[in-house]
Amino acid sequence: IARVLGLGYPGGPALERAAQNGLPVTHPFPRAWLTPDSCDFSFSGLKSAVLNHLNRLRMTGHVLSEQETADLAASAQEAICDVLSAKALAAAKKRGLETVAVVGGVAANVRLRQLLRQRAGDLRVVWPSPHYCTDNAAMIGAAAWTKWQKGEFASLGLNADPREKLYAEL
Repeated sequence: IARVLGLGYPGGPALERAAQNGLPVTHPFPRAWLTPDSCDFSFSGLKSAVLNHLNRLRMTGHVLSEQETADLAASAQEAICDVLSAKALAAAKKRGLETVAVVGGVAANVRLRQLLRQRAGDLRVVWPSPHYCTDNAAMIGAAAWTKWQKGEFASLGLNADPREKLYAEL
């Protein structure tokens, strides 16, 4: 979404910066709820909705103003944070957890932190200082180190497996 709005890279922080001056209610973008009891989500519908909206505007020759870009960014960010906060808290409650730890680049997002704080109820939500909220490459490196120590190696034909357990069993 940040790319198609021309906001730069990395997209998350760029979208958040643009959203600061926007109204998150200007575009009622879809939410990725999927099935009611599922902790799964997908943002492909949101991405498609933003792309379709932009394409309709561009087909008429419309050039987005700075305010329109900010409104689109804020609306998209709101849809993302709405789903992420609701799904994370629901997953924690479903599993009987007391604490949710938010990490990685997304943990730096101010709006996500606000929604988690507002919706947490009895759950404790923690995150590091924004200074430490970076890409999850360090987590992937730690997971790879653990597998390397166990002698677990993959062939060069390895394919991505989103369900691969990346943590050591305790």
